Amino acid sequence: MDDRLAVAPVVPRFAAAIREPAGVTAFYAGGSIGSGDYRPGISDLDLVAVLAAPLTRARRARLRAVHRTIGAAKLHCAYVPVEEIAEISRKHVNWAHEKMFRRPLSGIARAELHQFGVTVYGPPPADLVPVMSHEGLAEAARVELRGYWTRAVRRARVWRTDLHVDLGLTTVSRADVTIATGRLITKREAIERLPSLGVPEPLADEIRRRRAGEKVALTEAEIRDRAVLVRRLMRDNLEKLL
Repeated sequence: MDDRLAVAPVVPRFAAAIREPAGVTAFYAGGSIGSGDYRPGISDLDLVAVLAAPLTRARRARLRAVHRTIGAAKLHCAYVPVEEIAEISRKHVNWAHEKMFRRPLSGIARAELHQFGVTVYGPPPADLVPVMSHEGLAEAARVELRGYWTRAVRRARVWRTDLHVDLGLTTVSRADVTIATGRLITKREAIERLPSLGVPEPLADEIRRRRAGEKVALTEAEIRDRAVLVRRLMRDNLEKLL
């Protein structure tokens, strides 16, 4: 088994548990596990299960039971039938945030599998997942920005939360590199280059500390001022990238 899975033993356990109930023929771990940027208890587990056939209602019910039994809150998994894997806009069954819904396997997720995906079982990702071109990957990065983040900058209060501050700025930093070069970078790399996007070094350090698991206490005035600053930075960088 790939040594990178040692930081998240729940992944091979989960992969084995769903193999028969979901008819899984290949199982991959993407995101921070493959890139070496995984932080237990902080990072999400971004997983992809390739299926021999689309999920029936009975198989979906069995999957829900497995997810609830495993009980890993940050475990996210896309269930992609092999016959549909080339259709980038096709919506597939996903489990994330403790619920089941449908969404596409994004271009970013596909590129991550090629660049640093971990094969738990089945053929390597390159044998099943079509390669993303530079242009396709740049557009996939823009799609992520156009969706949630362009709506978020219209709402002032969300920028009071650490989650929006950290995830918003790192998402923009990663997209900036992907759109320009067609390369994916880790969240760690994205945080290190935040000052190049106009983020003050104290704020970049605050995000870096939270990423390392440290709690950062702020006063009400600091939270208010940070929200105004980050919302402006997000708006300016979205305008530039889109």
